[in-house]
Amino acid sequence: MFDALLLAWYLQIPVIIGGVLHMVVVTRNLWPGLATPVFQPWFGANKTWRGMLAVPLLTALGALLLWPADKLLGAWSPFAGYPLWLAGGVAGLGYVLAELPNSFFKRRLGIAPGATPERGRYLFILLDQLDSGIGVALAYVVYLGISWPVAGVFVLSFPLTALIVKRILYGLRLKKSAV
Repeated sequence: MFDALLLAWYLQIPVIIGGVLHMVVVTRNLWPGLATPVFQPWFGANKTWRGMLAVPLLTALGALLLWPADKLLGAWSPFAGYPLWLAGGVAGLGYVLAELPNSFFKRRLGIAPGATPERGRYLFILLDQLDSGIGVALAYVVYLGISWPVAGVFVLSFPLTALIVKRILYGLRLKKSAV
């Protein structure tokens, strides 16, 4: 079980790097021409083309930054035999695509983009973390062939990792809320 947790956390590193860099892009309003909603009536104003393109690209960069560790791990790396940039890009794509159904559902409930309702607050916070974790885990299962138990540990540990990173980003003023 501890091995699965370490593997899950290692697999989260590219996603964390991609997410942090995406917050820098958003905060500094880089690539403003892409900051248009994908389809506002369904997903709200916060799901933009910039995010849909930037997250996979920046997560690919995050995976490339693992190159020294990946070389040290050799065959023990979950990325062994796969191009790091592609594994990161696939993870980033899984992340952004998995957020869309949750956004669609929240718009149908009348919840404003970026808002967390008071009623069911903790449930929505959990769903906001689980959706992308599930998407990345499924992307890794399909592309890297990670086992279902590791994918399960990834999904279960992802919300805690995401909340810690979001609190740090909030402290650095790169994010407007800590959740």
